[in-house]
Amino acid sequence: MENDIVKQINRTNNEFIRNELIPFLRIQSNTTNKNGINEALNYIKTYIEDISEEIIEFQGEINPIILSKVKGNSETYLLIYMMYDTQPIKDEYKWISPPSKAKIKTNPSLPEVGECILARGAYNSKTPLIAFLNIVRILKSMNQLPLSLYLIFDGEEELGSPSFPQFIQNNLAHIRKCEDVYYPALKQNLDGDAVLKLGYKGILSLTIETFTDNEEVHSSYANIIPNPAYDLIRLINFLFSQDKISLPILSKKYELSAEDIELLRVLKHKISIKEIEKKAGIMNSIITEPDEFFYRYLFKPTFNISTLKSGYLNSGFKNSVPNRSSCNIDIRFSHNVAPDRILDELHVKLEKCKPKLSSNFKIIKNMGYGSSRVSKNSLLVKSLEESFTNLHIPTEIWPISAAASPLNILNNQFGMNYITGGLGIAGNAHAANEFVQVSSIVNARLGYYFFLNTYKKRLEKIKSV
Repeated sequence: MENDIVKQINRTNNEFIRNELIPFLRIQSNTTNKNGINEALNYIKTYIEDISEEIIEFQGEINPIILSKVKGNSETYLLIYMMYDTQPIKDEYKWISPPSKAKIKTNPSLPEVGECILARGAYNSKTPLIAFLNIVRILKSMNQLPLSLYLIFDGEEELGSPSFPQFIQNNLAHIRKCEDVYYPALKQNLDGDAVLKLGYKGILSLTIETFTDNEEVHSSYANIIPNPAYDLIRLINFLFSQDKISLPILSKKYELSAEDIELLRVLKHKISIKEIEKKAGIMNSIITEPDEFFYRYLFKPTFNISTLKSGYLNSGFKNSVPNRSSCNIDIRFSHNVAPDRILDELHVKLEKCKPKLSSNFKIIKNMGYGSSRVSKNSLLVKSLEESFTNLHIPTEIWPISAAASPLNILNNQFGMNYITGGLGIAGNAHAANEFVQVSSIVNARLGYYFFLNTYKKRLEKIKSV
């Protein structure tokens, strides 16, 4: 039967790309585009209605989140997380093909990749979503789905999944039935190796505002009234200076495990820093020494100011003293610590700075969740590795990802193992010319099939002992 399924996946690949993937990629489902979000949502619901026992729609703060129950040939459940929203398209003139057309082109900057579909969501993360669903449909049609599944479709991921914690609470009875959590993705590097990262950093996103009761008065009064911009700079410098976060909970150096050290040793000899920078679109960097690069990238807490606003922001200029300033900060961390503990320390720290300020200030928590880790010997990792081996594709393992994920919540609160992984060569997430390599799509689909089958067999073996 396995040969029949593999043949079916191979035989239908071009049809899948033409009739399912490309139409889905042409839907402009960036998070704040309500028409595109609704169109993508309807596409997914239509796609899964014949295979779902139950579809639950949860209205989030911004967009809906869907939970679908799909029965397989086992009472064992695996939780599958997917996202249908994307980043908006900026600088469309930089694209070599209109991102809404999902055309097949060769990217001149990556000629070695060959023909690619260029579209927003091609990599992150609409291609793996529809490819995984396609495999589930094929297996259901042949009565060969080895596991039962709960499928989550998140429409707010690109804004930090603000509704995800409440969604989880509302659906705990379903979530608790699941053994593990898997996020289907396209994770081969340009050399063709399948990349697995054994966890995600935690994140705390916050806004600091400084303000006065004044109007925005003429700058001739600057010497006799408070300036919230100056006070915001003082607060930032009080939190972060000389490349260090001044919070005790994050000031301690992250202690690497023996496994971390070994994985880093392999990575730094195998992976070119230049290749990482090229794929990310980095032109200027501050670290070139491999040991320091990988430690800072993966384990040192980040303190990133993503937005800084003050005063007159329209075209031209206006000589006035601002009455309000704000900045958005995200702190990413590998440490095993709750984001609210970081926030508490931050409040205490800034209260000490209060006597030095002339303006009022407030701190707003936007979102946050802790870091997550999964063992190299876990069922999820071993099943993915075996599925790659079935297609003669080697695995490259990283100790952790520098990114953060809302699915960390499931690891933090319920101890559920969670991993992102899968075959397929793709790149330029959030950037111009986001792509998926056409020739790698069939391996992505085959990989999802082998993973589900292998996971079921390995789990049965574990439970039989």
